[in-house]
Amino acid sequence: MERGVFPVYTRCTDPSREEEFNRWYTHTHLPDLSKAKGFVRARRFAGRDNDGAVTYLALYEFESEDIRASYRELLTLALQAFAAGRHIDCITGATFPLPPIFLEIDPDSLKPLEQLDYPREVPEAMRARIEATLERIGAKPC
Repeated sequence: MERGVFPVYTRCTDPSREEEFNRWYTHTHLPDLSKAKGFVRARRFAGRDNDGAVTYLALYEFESEDIRASYRELLTLALQAFAAGRHIDCITGATFPLPPIFLEIDPDSLKPLEQLDYPREVPEAMRARIEATLERIGAKPC
Protein backbone atom coordinates (compact mmCIF):
# COMPACT_ATOMS: atom_id res chain seq x y z
CA MET A 1 0.00 0.00 0.00
CA GLU A 2 1.41 3.37 -1.02
CA ARG A 3 0.74 6.60 0.86
CA GLY A 4 1.00 9.99 -0.77
CA VAL A 5 0.11 13.65 -0.44
CA PHE A 6 -0.95 15.69 -3.44
CA PRO A 7 -0.55 19.46 -2.84
CA VAL A 8 -2.73 21.90 -4.80
CA TYR A 9 -2.16 25.67 -4.69
CA THR A 10 -5.05 27.93 -5.72
CA ARG A 11 -6.34 31.48 -5.52
CA CYS A 12 -9.79 33.01 -5.66
CA THR A 13 -9.85 35.41 -8.61
CA ASP A 14 -12.58 37.63 -7.12
CA PRO A 15 -11.86 38.97 -3.62
CA SER A 16 -15.55 39.79 -3.15
CA ARG A 17 -16.31 36.04 -3.48
CA GLU A 18 -13.62 34.76 -1.07
CA GLU A 19 -16.17 33.51 1.48
CA GLU A 20 -18.23 31.80 -1.23
CA PHE A 21 -15.02 30.25 -2.60
CA ASN A 22 -14.14 28.77 0.79
CA ARG A 23 -17.68 27.54 1.44
CA TRP A 24 -17.77 25.91 -2.04
CA TYR A 25 -14.33 24.32 -1.60
CA THR A 26 -15.18 22.95 1.86
CA HIS A 27 -18.74 21.75 1.36
CA THR A 28 -18.93 20.96 -2.38
CA HIS A 29 -15.50 20.44 -3.92
CA LEU A 30 -13.87 18.36 -1.17
CA PRO A 31 -16.86 15.98 -0.86
CA ASP A 32 -16.86 15.55 -4.67
CA LEU A 33 -13.12 14.80 -4.75
CA SER A 34 -13.27 12.52 -1.71
CA LYS A 35 -14.83 9.87 -3.98
CA ALA A 36 -11.39 9.18 -5.52
CA LYS A 37 -10.12 5.67 -4.80
CA GLY A 38 -7.74 5.63 -1.86
CA PHE A 39 -8.72 9.12 -0.66
CA VAL A 40 -8.00 9.42 3.06
CA ARG A 41 -8.55 13.10 3.78
CA ALA A 42 -7.94 16.64 2.64
CA ARG A 43 -6.82 19.59 4.69
CA ARG A 44 -6.81 23.22 3.57
CA PHE A 45 -4.59 26.10 4.51
CA ALA A 46 -4.50 29.81 3.66
CA GLY A 47 -1.50 32.12 3.44
CA ARG A 48 -1.05 35.78 2.52
CA ASP A 49 1.80 37.08 0.41
CA ASN A 50 3.44 40.47 0.92
CA ASP A 51 0.79 42.12 -1.27
CA GLY A 52 -2.03 40.68 0.87
CA ALA A 53 -3.22 38.19 -1.78
CA VAL A 54 -4.46 34.90 -0.34
CA THR A 55 -3.03 31.64 -1.64
CA TYR A 56 -4.72 28.41 -0.64
CA LEU A 57 -2.99 25.08 -0.15
CA ALA A 58 -5.01 21.86 -0.21
CA LEU A 59 -3.27 18.66 0.83
CA TYR A 60 -5.00 15.56 -0.51
CA GLU A 61 -3.88 12.41 1.29
CA PHE A 62 -4.13 8.94 -0.24
CA GLU A 63 -3.50 5.34 0.71
CA SER A 64 -3.74 3.18 -2.37
CA GLU A 65 -2.25 0.27 -4.24
CA ASP A 66 -1.76 2.69 -7.14
CA ILE A 67 -1.20 6.30 -6.08
CA ARG A 68 -1.00 7.51 -9.69
CA ALA A 69 -4.42 6.04 -10.39
CA SER A 70 -5.79 7.78 -7.29
CA TYR A 71 -4.34 11.13 -8.39
CA ARG A 72 -5.73 10.59 -11.89
CA GLU A 73 -9.17 9.87 -10.46
CA LEU A 74 -9.01 12.97 -8.23
CA LEU A 75 -8.20 15.20 -11.21
CA THR A 76 -10.84 13.54 -13.37
CA LEU A 77 -13.44 14.16 -10.65
CA ALA A 78 -12.42 17.84 -10.64
CA LEU A 79 -12.99 18.03 -14.39
CA GLN A 80 -16.32 16.18 -14.14
CA ALA A 81 -17.52 18.73 -11.57
CA PHE A 82 -17.67 21.30 -14.38
CA ALA A 83 -20.05 19.19 -16.45
CA ALA A 84 -22.27 18.83 -13.37
CA GLY A 85 -22.26 22.59 -12.71
CA ARG A 86 -20.49 22.01 -9.39
CA HIS A 87 -17.16 23.76 -10.07
CA ILE A 88 -16.79 27.42 -9.10
CA ASP A 89 -15.71 29.93 -11.73
CA CYS A 90 -13.46 32.15 -9.59
CA ILE A 91 -10.52 29.79 -9.08
CA THR A 92 -7.05 29.81 -10.57
CA GLY A 93 -3.72 28.20 -9.89
CA ALA A 94 -1.48 30.14 -7.53
CA THR A 95 1.55 31.97 -8.83
CA PHE A 96 4.93 31.79 -7.16
CA PRO A 97 6.47 32.79 -4.79
CA LEU A 98 4.06 31.32 -2.29
CA PRO A 99 3.42 32.69 1.21
CA PRO A 100 5.92 31.37 3.78
CA ILE A 101 3.24 30.17 6.23
CA PHE A 102 -0.17 28.63 5.58
CA LEU A 103 -2.77 28.56 8.38
CA GLU A 104 -5.31 25.73 8.42
CA ILE A 105 -8.90 26.57 7.41
CA ASP A 106 -11.43 25.29 9.95
CA PRO A 107 -14.26 23.66 7.93
CA ASP A 108 -16.65 24.02 10.87
CA SER A 109 -16.40 27.81 10.52
CA LEU A 110 -18.02 27.75 7.05
CA LYS A 111 -21.70 27.21 6.25
CA PRO A 112 -22.47 25.08 3.15
CA LEU A 113 -23.74 26.87 0.07
CA GLU A 114 -27.45 26.41 -0.47
CA GLN A 115 -27.40 26.44 -4.26
CA LEU A 116 -24.80 25.94 -6.98
CA ASP A 117 -25.02 27.62 -10.35
CA TYR A 118 -21.52 27.44 -11.81
CA PRO A 119 -20.33 27.14 -15.43
CA ARG A 120 -20.25 23.70 -17.01
CA GLU A 121 -17.16 24.29 -19.16
CA VAL A 122 -13.61 23.76 -17.91
CA PRO A 123 -11.50 26.89 -18.46
CA GLU A 124 -8.76 26.06 -20.94
CA ALA A 125 -5.94 27.18 -18.63
CA MET A 126 -7.23 24.89 -15.86
CA ARG A 127 -7.64 21.95 -18.24
CA ALA A 128 -4.07 22.49 -19.46
CA ARG A 129 -2.72 22.56 -15.87
CA ILE A 130 -4.60 19.39 -14.93
CA GLU A 131 -3.47 17.61 -18.08
CA ALA A 132 0.15 18.72 -17.46
CA THR A 133 -0.09 17.39 -13.90
CA LEU A 134 -1.48 14.09 -15.15
CA GLU A 135 1.36 13.83 -17.65
CA ARG A 136 3.95 14.71 -14.98
CA ILE A 137 2.74 11.89 -12.73
CA GLY A 138 2.54 9.50 -15.66
CA ALA A 139 -1.23 9.14 -15.71
CA LYS A 140 -4.04 9.70 -18.21
CA PRO A 141 -7.54 10.99 -17.36
CA CYS A 142 -10.09 8.34 -16.39
